[in-house]
Amino acid sequence: MYDDKALLRSADIGVLIDHRSDEEIAAWLQKRHPVTSDKNIWTFWHSGFAQMRPWVQRNVINWVKRLGPDWTVHVVDRVDGSDTSIFNYIDTSLFPQTFIDGTMDGHKAHQGDLVRLPLLWKYGGLWMDAGLILLRHVDDICWKRIEDPESPCELSAVALMHLPDTYTPLNGFLATKRNNPFIKRWHDIYVALWHGVTNAAGFHKHPLLCHLPVFRLPKNVANMTPVEVNYEAFTDYVAHYMCCERLRKLSDPKDGFNGAEWYKEHMLLLNAREEMFYAQEISNWNAQHQFDLLSMPRSGDDVVVDTKWQEAEDFVTSVLANTSMVKLPHGPGKGGLALKMLADIWDDEENHSKDNEEGTFAAYLRYGSTHFDQTREVKKLDWQNPEEEVYTVGYLEPIKS
Repeated sequence: MYDDKALLRSADIGVLIDHRSDEEIAAWLQKRHPVTSDKNIWTFWHSGFAQMRPWVQRNVINWVKRLGPDWTVHVVDRVDGSDTSIFNYIDTSLFPQTFIDGTMDGHKAHQGDLVRLPLLWKYGGLWMDAGLILLRHVDDICWKRIEDPESPCELSAVALMHLPDTYTPLNGFLATKRNNPFIKRWHDIYVALWHGVTNAAGFHKHPLLCHLPVFRLPKNVANMTPVEVNYEAFTDYVAHYMCCERLRKLSDPKDGFNGAEWYKEHMLLLNAREEMFYAQEISNWNAQHQFDLLSMPRSGDDVVVDTKWQEAEDFVTSVLANTSMVKLPHGPGKGGLALKMLADIWDDEENHSKDNEEGTFAAYLRYGSTHFDQTREVKKLDWQNPEEEVYTVGYLEPIKS
């Protein structure tokens, strides 16, 4: 299932690791830190780091450990008076009024959608969703190619095929230097959707997006959903993706920015099924099975090395060797995903230590995420944009049928 030569041990990468304790790093993450370069990791939790689930906190703490001193991890929030409030980083002019007023009454994920792009546009770096376990250094995933003056790559994202022959960039992992023109326009389109509303209901019918087809889940996920998916509601939930789709299919006659050409020349796409959802793919998206394997004891006097143990060993080591990250999403709930995810299981209070319980395969995954490295190359997604209609229209103007 894996080649053990694909992993390097801790002695090979130990120089990169931040050796502070979890408690020291957690305290540090709750303070605001100066932005001194483009090497920033940005994430958001609306109620602040202290209110994260324990497994999510450990994700972010391990980013700090794994990336070492060259990168600064920033956890921003939407808490009034907080030192790490988003309003200490980004001017209110870049947000819709409902976000400023704190009156958004839909899914909390949409607050994160509103903050990720202005942070990247102003400061540069990487956006990573907090529910992401990082398994290799971001330099090796994409940043070396973005930083290379000989490389055309200016923005990196993971992508899934939501529609036939079309890979859609996701927004849970984004990397770019500051002042990226695509990022700024993408954000402007999304903010325009929020004019006069407090939630995303009906965004798929908005004049800026209604010409686009609704998004559909990849078949391997949709086939496991126990109830029929409301794809219009799901498209509202991922309207942030749709704004990117709009931009990559138009050329603005007013300012000359050709989103289609820019996307083709400067986007570094990675295959999400390989680099983000590999753990789910090899376990058939069975969250309970993932939980059971990770909760098994890996070491100790009472451990029996049987077929079940070997399955867990192969699963975790294959993940450590073959993917850049493990994204653990929560489904959007009513109107969207009904499938229970590993994140939902670890959220339960009785499971708050199960992602890192001593001696388990989960703890082995955590250890490997900071102490092991991979020898494989992270490949650019081999996909050419199909011949699609490019709309010649202002990027904030409706497309007339």
